[in-house]
Amino acid sequence: VTQAQSDLTTLFNQGQEWAPWLADVKAQRSTWETVVKQANPPVAMVERFKAAGAGLKLLLVAEANCSDSMQSVPHIAALAARAGIELRIVGKDVATSAIDGHRTPDGRTATPTLIMIRDGKDAGAWVERPAALQTWFLATAQLSRQDRLARKTSWYQWDRGDSTLAEIVALAERR
Repeated sequence: VTQAQSDLTTLFNQGQEWAPWLADVKAQRSTWETVVKQANPPVAMVERFKAAGAGLKLLLVAEANCSDSMQSVPHIAALAARAGIELRIVGKDVATSAIDGHRTPDGRTATPTLIMIRDGKDAGAWVERPAALQTWFLATAQLSRQDRLARKTSWYQWDRGDSTLAEIVALAERR
């Protein structure tokens, strides 16, 4: 067992399950509650994830005050719960080494970062936001921070987690 594998297992074991983690969320509580109510992964997506989920555990690095976490984590948690795949959530402060190897296209560490652990090994990660949104976001640096955030939030509300879940399921299917 390598140090990295040991660290992932330790982090996973230290993580909180979704319900207690969500219960502790104070930042932008109404946004979290809204997205939680919307989180309803399609049955076909759940079945695909279940089929790809043998030996899989999900370590989710998230922050309650992160706008991308708010918009994606409830959908990821619903998918994991319905597929019967264990999910644990930790903060960025304790997961620095784990997320360091999974950066955004522009080289940052970010939340949310979902690390798939299969049979104790890092089996890949989904980082920050769906690829289509990430491409748009990186190309719109000229917009004000406020305008980018408003448009990003609008995109997330339109997408309802579909792109996030599709990318995560496809990653799990790669085994």
